[in-house]
Amino acid sequence: MPRQPILSVLGHVDSGKTTLLDRIRESKITEGEAGGITQMIGATEVPLETVDDVCGPLLDQLDTELTIPGILFIDTPGHAAFSSLRKRGGSISDIAVLVIDIRQGIQPQTEEAIRILKDSGTPFVIALNKIDTLHGWQSEDQIFSKNIKNQNDRNKNALDEKVYEIMGELHENYEITADRFDRVDSFQEKVAMVPISAMTGEGIPELLMVLAGLSQNYLADRLEVHEGVGRGTVLEVSQEKGLGTTIDVIHYDGLISKEDNLVYGTSDGVEVTEIRALLEPKPLQEIRVDKHYDRVDEVHPASGIKIAGKELENVISGAPVRTASDEELEEAKEEVEEELESVDFETQKHGVVVKADSLGSLEAVMREIGDISVQKADVGPITKSDVINVQNEEPEERAILAFNVKMTDQGEKAIEDEGIQVFSSEVIYEIVENYEEWKEELKEKNREERLNSISRPAKIRSMPDHVFNQSKPAVVGVKVVEGVLTPGSVLMSMDGDRIGRVKSVQAENDSLDKAERGTEVAVSISGATVGRSFEEGDTMIVDVSGDDYRELRQLDDLLEEGEKNVLEEIVEIKDSKDPHWKIG
Repeated sequence: MPRQPILSVLGHVDSGKTTLLDRIRESKITEGEAGGITQMIGATEVPLETVDDVCGPLLDQLDTELTIPGILFIDTPGHAAFSSLRKRGGSISDIAVLVIDIRQGIQPQTEEAIRILKDSGTPFVIALNKIDTLHGWQSEDQIFSKNIKNQNDRNKNALDEKVYEIMGELHENYEITADRFDRVDSFQEKVAMVPISAMTGEGIPELLMVLAGLSQNYLADRLEVHEGVGRGTVLEVSQEKGLGTTIDVIHYDGLISKEDNLVYGTSDGVEVTEIRALLEPKPLQEIRVDKHYDRVDEVHPASGIKIAGKELENVISGAPVRTASDEELEEAKEEVEEELESVDFETQKHGVVVKADSLGSLEAVMREIGDISVQKADVGPITKSDVINVQNEEPEERAILAFNVKMTDQGEKAIEDEGIQVFSSEVIYEIVENYEEWKEELKEKNREERLNSISRPAKIRSMPDHVFNQSKPAVVGVKVVEGVLTPGSVLMSMDGDRIGRVKSVQAENDSLDKAERGTEVAVSISGATVGRSFEEGDTMIVDVSGDDYRELRQLDDLLEEGEKNVLEEIVEIKDSKDPHWKIG
């Protein structure tokens, strides 16, 4: 008999992921009921009896028999959890539900979820949630197929309009062919969209029916259980009173036995320990009141379990787990090592630091990185060590890209002290986008600073009767005819003869860092004497060095049009005196 499929729920925040899981969980929870739902570690196990019960009328109508044991819903909604639950070659999730708010359509986290689903090759079904909020919609029956027949034409058309709108966006932007589930002619070629209301329960029977049908008809190979080594992925690492460090594991293949060795992945490589306790949570009714567990000797997949063992402090979320007898130990260690190597990211000597809450999330972030140089990619909180790694980098690489992680106290203090930029978001690609935007802003700021550090092209005219000091230094009133005059600029005559250096630029006794076209200012010129170096009413122009000329050419887009015109004049004057000045 095949194992139950592992199913993840993804979607944008507030799309109804949690409400959907709550609705499925609470639909048939009855004390002592044979088909009662059990709340597992990080997962909700919905047995066949419950699926049968919820889908009952549909099964009779379609004359279909379900053969899977049930469905294991991953109970940590969101694409972060989906990414965490990885194995070599993809996700441990066999199938997924992408929840889309039918009113809002595809939103940023929806887009990211689609990209992750496509990258991992995981088949999925779309739950078009909140149909009960469509104007005038009548939710008289939980079975959508019955309820749709009782809607008036306006309601039917309103639903179709939303469905077609989302279908079009999926096809145009993501190359996904989708259709409403009852119009799909091939579930292998089209993604089924099931209109539901997680709030009222409408459409849940069809959603479970489609998921169960797809699982048993198309995922038979994935659901086959292999003998020997037990295989799982760490969902969370936690501390339990009386047990110490424990790991919450989604178990997807093989048999896990308490007598086996526990092989697990850490940031330092493969470790082996003994299993102190193998724990299964009690049913949901009891776990709500107090977290009690049943100690068991073995567990069959697919399931959520808690494992206690020695020296589990270095386990990281998303890491592979294997359980094996002494004879199978080397095989298990090789599997864990190979899986760890598959997420051993290429890093550089210099670059940013990337942190994430799990190996899967880290892998998802690194997929989005593109050409960004990364010197360290690691799982866990931001630490002082991470800050030390980037504090001496180039300005644009003094940054940490973080997904779903906190900071240690020392790490937070070091970030404040060193002025390190931290980029974080609930949407992975936004982290990268925000970093790239900041880097561009930094680049532009740097270019502006470079421009302000050199002499800018300017032409000025000394105003008659505005000589405040004849020499040492000469202080005169001038008008900026064209360009931008800055302190430190060397002035020359229109014939190319040196006049002196501008020590300061003032207006109304305030020092200025620049004076633009049309401005009348007082300038202090060292090395110049009025009446000898220049006369009242003379026009002067900035003398640009070869180095500054080359820099101005690189910053050409930052120059005003007048500056460009003045620069051409400067070039003509300089070329007439020394044709080689540009390369000097």
